[in-house]
Amino acid sequence: MNFMLDKYLSKQYNGFMMGNRLREVLKREGVTAYRLWKDLGIHQSQLSKFFHGRVNISLEMLEQIAGYLGYDLVLVKRKSSKKGGK
Repeated sequence: MNFMLDKYLSKQYNGFMMGNRLREVLKREGVTAYRLWKDLGIHQSQLSKFFHGRVNISLEMLEQIAGYLGYDLVLVKRKSSKKGGK
């Protein structure tokens, strides 16, 4: 399964969206936020702030979470590139 990660982090694709995406995945997989932070050693307040869009988490931590849940992180090409408009 893939845990989609957009190629760029902009104002339209911010931590709040990623937090919501992670919540959806946790719910689908039947994993609680408590179990996630306990098993991975993520600080509870950092995870809570991420869910609420107040902080971002590192790509390394996102990879760790995805691996724990049995997902891969995937970069998705946008339809248009900022490089030359192609």
